[in-house]
Amino acid sequence: MIALLLIPVLSGSVMAVDIVFKDGTWMKGARIYAPAGLSTGKPDARGVVLIFRNKLYIHHYPYRKPRVVQKQFTDTNDDGIYERVASSQALEHYAPPAPFSLDLSPSELGYSCTPSRIAFFHFDRPTLDRMFKVIERDPNVPQVNKRAALQSITNARNFKANPRFYNTKAASARWQMEADGDVELYRDKVWYGKWFEKK
Repeated sequence: MIALLLIPVLSGSVMAVDIVFKDGTWMKGARIYAPAGLSTGKPDARGVVLIFRNKLYIHHYPYRKPRVVQKQFTDTNDDGIYERVASSQALEHYAPPAPFSLDLSPSELGYSCTPSRIAFFHFDRPTLDRMFKVIERDPNVPQVNKRAALQSITNARNFKANPRFYNTKAASARWQMEADGDVELYRDKVWYGKWFEKK
């Protein structure tokens, strides 16, 4: 996992939160975007928009290889020998959203090429717990959004791992092929998750 420190953050966002994605990406001190006034970027049932280093955060949805897991089996043939077998196990991390399945990024942030809203099931449980508390207390999140977001967080917390929707090399590559070029033109406005891995 990769950690980065945060410098002062965009006004209008709620308090800083450490964010850990199921794919292993880790951001220290990101913020859930919830400005005062009208905005399409406030938390809702579909997820959150994040601010990192005073910029709109765009996730790169990296593919992570299966991990090797050692399993110990019992003495199946009663010869006193217990077998230990290595097998690969897919990491629970989910594919990026389908193109155009999410709304554009909030117009006031000056970038609309790549959807920035991230569904709650991409985050690990401790992160979901932190997000729940922050959104619950934030006066800038309208009650209708708040109820929907908190229910969605609860659903994501209880979400049973489903390999059918796990990320794949192909899905990750498709997303990054679109996003890589777009974000390069807006480095002054966005922070792209892939840049963590170049540090």
